[in-house]
Formats: sequence, C-alpha cells, structure tokens
Amino acid sequence: MPVNRFHVRLRESMVVLLTAGCLLFAGTLGAQDFTLEEGRRLIEEWEFEQARDVLLKVIEKEPENAEANFLLCKTFVRLDDHDNALKHGKKAVELADSVSDYHLWLGQAHGMQAQKGSKFKAIFRANRARKEFEKAVALDSLSIDARMQLAGYLLSAPGVAGGSKSKAKKQAEIIEQIDSLFGAIAWSTYWERENDAAKAEDYLKSAVRLDTTWDHSATYRLGFFLQRQKRNHEAAEVFDKAFRDYPDQMGLLYQVGRSYIFAEDSLDKAEWCFKEYLKVEPKKSAPQWADAHWRLGMVYDLKGEIDLAIAELEEAVRLEPENKEFQKKLKQLKKKK
Repeated sequence: MPVNRFHVRLRESMVVLLTAGCLLFAGTLGAQDFTLEEGRRLIEEWEFEQARDVLLKVIEKEPENAEANFLLCKTFVRLDDHDNALKHGKKAVELADSVSDYHLWLGQAHGMQAQKGSKFKAIFRANRARKEFEKAVALDSLSIDARMQLAGYLLSAPGVAGGSKSKAKKQAEIIEQIDSLFGAIAWSTYWERENDAAKAEDYLKSAVRLDTTWDHSATYRLGFFLQRQKRNHEAAEVFDKAFRDYPDQMGLLYQVGRSYIFAEDSLDKAEWCFKEYLKVEPKKSAPQWADAHWRLGMVYDLKGEIDLAIAELEEAVRLEPENKEFQKKLKQLKKKK
C-alpha cells in the first residue's frame, strides 16, 4: 500500500575531534541540544539523521515522553525504518491515545510495513494502517492531513483491506468543505484513479490557481500528472512557467529537465537545466546534486555522448555510493563503451 511520504536521500558525516579539549567542548555543547525543540527544528529542516540522534537522547532520559516518541516515529518514517517507526509510534499512542497526529503517523508506519513480506501479512498490516487513519480523523475531524491519508488509502487499497471508492469519494467531499485547495487535490486523485484524466486535470488546474503554499505543491502535482499521462512537453511548460515566476525555486527547473528526458528531446535545454541546478546547493527536501548528475548522465546518454554520461554517473555514485539505481545505470553505460 503506498504511503504518502516524500522520497528522501540521506547522508552521514563524521567529525573527527583532534584534542580532548575539543571533545569536551563538543560534548558540553551537544548536551544542550538534546531537546524536543531541537528535534523538531531538525525535522523541519529535513535533517532526519540528526533529529533521530537528538530524540533518542531525549528518550534515554524520558522514556515515557509521548511527544518524543511521536517525533521519533515521524523521523523513522522519513528514514524508511518501519520497525523503529512502529515501536515509537505505538509507544506514543499508548502514552497519549487522544492525539490525532500520533495515530496518523502510526498509520503511516503500519503502511510502510504493509509493503514488506507476504501478501497475507500485507493485508493485515494495511488494515492496521486504515484503522489508525480512521482514528486520527475521529479525533480531529478537521485534520486535512488525516483525511487526505485516509482518502488515499481508501482509493488504493483492495476491498479485502478496507478499500472503498465510495468512501474515498465521501472523504473528498468533506475535504472540499474544509479546504478548497486540498479538496481539489483530493478530487484530482479520485478522478485519476477512476481513469477520468480530463476531470483530474481540471481539478489540478483549479488547485494551481488556489495554491498559496510556499512549495507550490499543486504545480508539482499537475506537472507529475502530465508526466504520468506521457504529456511531457506540457509538463515541461508547466514547470518552466512556474520557474519563471519563482526563479529561486530550483526544484522546478530540475523538473523541466526531467520532463525533457522523458520526452527524449529538447536535450540541450535539459542539459542546461541540470547544469544550472548544480550551481546552487539544493534544499534537503529537493533533489540532491547526486540526482542532478544522474539525470545529466541520462541526457548525455540520450545524446550519444557516452564518456560524458559515464563521468556524470561516476560523480553521482561518488556522492551516493550506496545508491543501487546509480550503480545500475553506470554499469549499463560502461557496457556501451
């Protein structure tokens, strides 16, 4: 069962402290930062590995702290560690059963687990996710996040796991009453699942007009929808227009280049997009430089410039040595030599 969560690439770094004095100072400074507030800040900045380390220290001192367990659940979901996400999500709910967000994120942890193991186990685990989403909605009927998760589940899950298009439609109706932007997004998801691309597109265009969010999420949704519909030039135009309006949002430029790769033309423009993207350090929530090198390598591959493609993929692998997708592409390119 798909889980609504962002795709995150994470990095670890090690600081070598050369003197005992530096070590003592660092330890003193670090102790001051092992707080819930620091954990929240790191989560907001997408520094999930650091957030994990801070919050585990909080839990060592306060194992019965419901909020700390909840934040750890949220962090482990982002780190794709479903075992620890479940552990701390269950603990948070055990300590404070009346908090909607705790059930929401525990549901996401169950949803992650549902993607593992046998089909029978997946159905059992998916049902657990649904029950948590339903509990989150029951505890806070105005929660957009909870209703969006529940609607997405109802649309994608099979009937044996509680999926229901009619119930998903009801959720879309309620979401629309609470918030017109997310109502349009909910309806677009519903109609795309019903294979009515025209209605889905209309709702997404409405969402773009309504969208005042800082990350222009409706624009991304429209562009990704067009990509799924194999209308890649139109997707490129959507992202390109948005980038002209918001030139500081480099993620939009990345998607222009990505759309042209899917279209397999306008490759000079795609090359320019990724080279420009590599000039500015990306936000943690955006595609990283390794991703841009990977995509640029794909551009060179399509242009028949194999040596340049290999160089870009080697750089992507250097930046993310554990990424199997990059490794696979690099091997494929070397076979073309």
